[in-house]
Amino acid sequence: MPNFSLKLLTILILATVIAGCSTNKKPESEYLDAAKAKLDEKKYEESISLYREYIKEYPKSDKALFAYNQIAGIQIDALKDQKAGIVTYKELAEKFPGTKEAKQSMFMVAFIYDETLKDKDNAIKSYKEFLAKYPTDTDPNDKMSESAKTMLEVLQSGKSIEEIIQQNIDKMGNQSAGDSVKKGPQPVDDKKLEKTKESPRVPPVKKDDDKKPTN
Repeated sequence: MPNFSLKLLTILILATVIAGCSTNKKPESEYLDAAKAKLDEKKYEESISLYREYIKEYPKSDKALFAYNQIAGIQIDALKDQKAGIVTYKELAEKFPGTKEAKQSMFMVAFIYDETLKDKDNAIKSYKEFLAKYPTDTDPNDKMSESAKTMLEVLQSGKSIEEIIQQNIDKMGNQSAGDSVKKGPQPVDDKKLEKTKESPRVPPVKKDDDKKPTN
């Protein structure tokens, strides 16, 4: 009996502690304001820590996406730690699939490997993973899938971006010419033909009677 009472007391104490911790959770704005203040002071690691704490406390919040992007931005721009930024972007894409931020994050992973780290193998792998998930751009203002295809082709072919773009332009031109040949001669519009047969209009000639008499 004493042992049972001791266990029950321990459970009650733990439950009280956990409840107390949950009620001590700060408001969202307090975490974000504190993280921004540290960022403004250029205390980057402390800022990242506060953003991480916010994500831990509010993992489903829409502002968690903002926090992830802030962390990645600090890591890449301020700390020059590209690999840490890649990890953060991958985490964002995993936690928030289906969002435009997830698409942007996956593109940034490939882009950093390609343009910053010059890691061709990982860049190709990341572009392929991106295109497997986002083969086309559904938003007319979003050209990431189109850009990823071009960048992947550049890496795999060894050609420059300019050469790839010109190649695509030439391909489109040839396709248009081919379509015209397939369509054959177009029917002549009878109305247009009649207009071409009409005599050209000339300004009216004044009659002699219209001339003013001379003295």
